Amino acid sequence: DQTPIGRTTRSNPVSYVGAFDEIRALFAATPDAKLRRYTAGTFSFNSGNGRCPTCSGNGFEHVEMQFLSDVYLRCGDCNGRRFRREILELHLTGANGATASIADVLDMTVTGAIAFFADSPRVLARLQPLSDVGLDYVRLGQPVPTLSGGEAQRLKLAGHLADAALGAASRARGKAAAGK
Repeated sequence: DQTPIGRTTRSNPVSYVGAFDEIRALFAATPDAKLRRYTAGTFSFNSGNGRCPTCSGNGFEHVEMQFLSDVYLRCGDCNGRRFRREILELHLTGANGATASIADVLDMTVTGAIAFFADSPRVLARLQPLSDVGLDYVRLGQPVPTLSGGEAQRLKLAGHLADAALGAASRARGKAAAGK
């Protein structure tokens, strides 16, 4: 349908298709994260201890102007990266041999992320529909309100395709486990 997908700057393509949960779980499973007792929630900019306390994980500070348009300034503490410094110290090594922090992952395009997560089937199952609908150039962490109307509709379609693909795979696993 043509209903909008949302207007919050916290919503982004990677969370819309459900891949961000899988990615945060991969970060939480790293030896350094386990040593520091970080959970997947630590790698969220929406809540928890991992987000930048100055900008609350927005990456910018909102300055209200009385008679002019409001101004948005890049956060001076996290430099727009949304997370605390100690969270950005942790890196994943991708299938392509590159390393990336959680903020680096959010800066990746869909094409770059597919190459990086090529050995993570659960992440790929969520990211591939973004490429299939022609959104391979979009950054994973790009705020949804910055997408054009057509891009937003394709993102919505990708979300449905990702859910359908994972539902079919889950049903197939269930049948295989039941011996059918």
